[in-house]
Amino acid sequence: MNKLLLAVLVLTLPESSVFCAPNSGTAFLKIGTGARPEAMGGAYTALADDVNALYYNPGGLSILGKREVGFTHTQWLMDTTFDFFGFAQPLKAGTLGLSVARLGSGTFEGRDENRRGTSGFTASDTAFTLGFGRMFNGLSRYGDTGFGMNVKYLESSIGSDKASTFAADFGAVHKLDSLPMSLGISVLNMGQGMKFLDQRDPLPLSISVGGAYRLAGAFSIALDVRQEPNDGSVDVGMGTEYSIMQGFALRAGYASQAARTSTGGGSPLGGLGGGFGLKIRNYRADYTFTPFGELGNVQRLSLGARF
Repeated sequence: MNKLLLAVLVLTLPESSVFCAPNSGTAFLKIGTGARPEAMGGAYTALADDVNALYYNPGGLSILGKREVGFTHTQWLMDTTFDFFGFAQPLKAGTLGLSVARLGSGTFEGRDENRRGTSGFTASDTAFTLGFGRMFNGLSRYGDTGFGMNVKYLESSIGSDKASTFAADFGAVHKLDSLPMSLGISVLNMGQGMKFLDQRDPLPLSISVGGAYRLAGAFSIALDVRQEPNDGSVDVGMGTEYSIMQGFALRAGYASQAARTSTGGGSPLGGLGGGFGLKIRNYRADYTFTPFGELGNVQRLSLGARF
């Protein structure tokens, strides 16, 4: 595949058009995995208490007290799909987690340098993650603190061309004893970048700090502030969750990154999202809807179980 064809394809991939990252590559790492986190504007750095912690904050793995499995299917933009599968196993020394996330597209029509049609080809991005988290009780007189880290193998393919690299994540979650509040911090996607042909692009490094507070036991609010040094941007995510009855919750959120994207597409609801969650015993299902204006709508369905 020649470089011209590669450049045209990269510009038409959804993650390039949506997130408009001028300096970093592998932008699929910015696509949220869980329906619950994304319904709350991605404000999950301090809330991460399930298998989605592998994506948002590996420190949250330390909170898990039971074995957990989770799957999310996302109907992403421009007829692409994004799927996530995660598994977490508590051990005596801490909690071990494994996950696979994949962005897949349909078939593209190939063109040579003379713009003549050739055979079709596909494109995909995949992230394999191995994570570990451990809770440290009594580390602070104000509450317990959990730390975690991930090692990720990233692979991108466009037709017959492939590129791969490794990355690492670090995170921590602190739960206060005196208040129904938790704090979190994470540093995601640390690595040397992805090299396609003769060009290497840095990873979308992200530094997030967040807080979550539960009011009256049934209503929770969360706020995240995320900085992306390689792209020179600062984003804000905020969300709410209200448990109407036992086992059923409504969620709504706002993400400034999605707002900029949707506004470009002409959406009056840019940045807003919402969804609901259903939990029966140890099983749960979550759904989220996010409008992206002329780019289309994003729907996520998550299924999970603890045992």
